[in-house]
Amino acid sequence: MKLPETYFNSRARGRTTAGFTLPEALTATALFSLLVLGVVSVNLFGLRWYQIGQTKMVATDAAREAIGRMSDELRNCNNAIVGNVSNGIFLAPVDGEAQTGNGLLIYTSTNTNTYVIYFLNSTNQDFVRYSTDWGTNTVIAQTVTNTDVFEVQDCLGNVMTNNQNNRVIHCSLQFYSSLPQNPSIQTYQLQTSVAPRSQN
Repeated sequence: MKLPETYFNSRARGRTTAGFTLPEALTATALFSLLVLGVVSVNLFGLRWYQIGQTKMVATDAAREAIGRMSDELRNCNNAIVGNVSNGIFLAPVDGEAQTGNGLLIYTSTNTNTYVIYFLNSTNQDFVRYSTDWGTNTVIAQTVTNTDVFEVQDCLGNVMTNNQNNRVIHCSLQFYSSLPQNPSIQTYQLQTSVAPRSQN
């Protein structure tokens, strides 16, 4: 028996217009949802690590630049003294005491009226630079946790008890930072040691 041509056309047309079955649609939707969830999770994880790294770099960038400037001033200074700054007054330890403190006084020339002081303001944990040229304090770093920022060391790294020649000025800044989304505190440290070229 020969079937009419319209029978085959209607069967082919029915096959091409058929859609997914319910199990196929549910499986495809579930797989697509898992894929989107995975991409979003990886993206959020990457953004969180980027923010942690950015916080550290922003916090230490100004300090690193200032430490470089301080190193240049120390190498070319006429004299440098480590001591403590309290209520705007610089006090140097006497011979026989450990040469450590929260401040560094740098005489840039033989004129003792021209100087630079780097010190830690323990009230608000700011590391500050004061210059007689400008007459103002410049905040270099914030949230510094250690109190003794400067030490006078010998060539072996031992703290000295006098200001003799062949000394090294060691600076150590310890920071902390807490992200709003993450209550854990991130700590990091910046250190340098500089030997003044000419000392009196």
